[in-house]
Amino acid sequence: MTSLKIGINGAGIGGLAAAIALRKLGMDVTVYEQAPRFARVGAAPTST
Repeated sequence: MTSLKIGINGAGIGGLAAAIALRKLGMDVTVYEQAPRFARVGAAPTST
């Protein structure tokens, strides 16, 4: 049986979590991201 090839658009938390889960199931996953580099965007969980 050949591995299913999956493309994920967006390397945010959801895209990366999906990619990890699918890889663990043995699928061939490619993540596409338009941002030139990874940077913090939006709200981040913080502890005070």
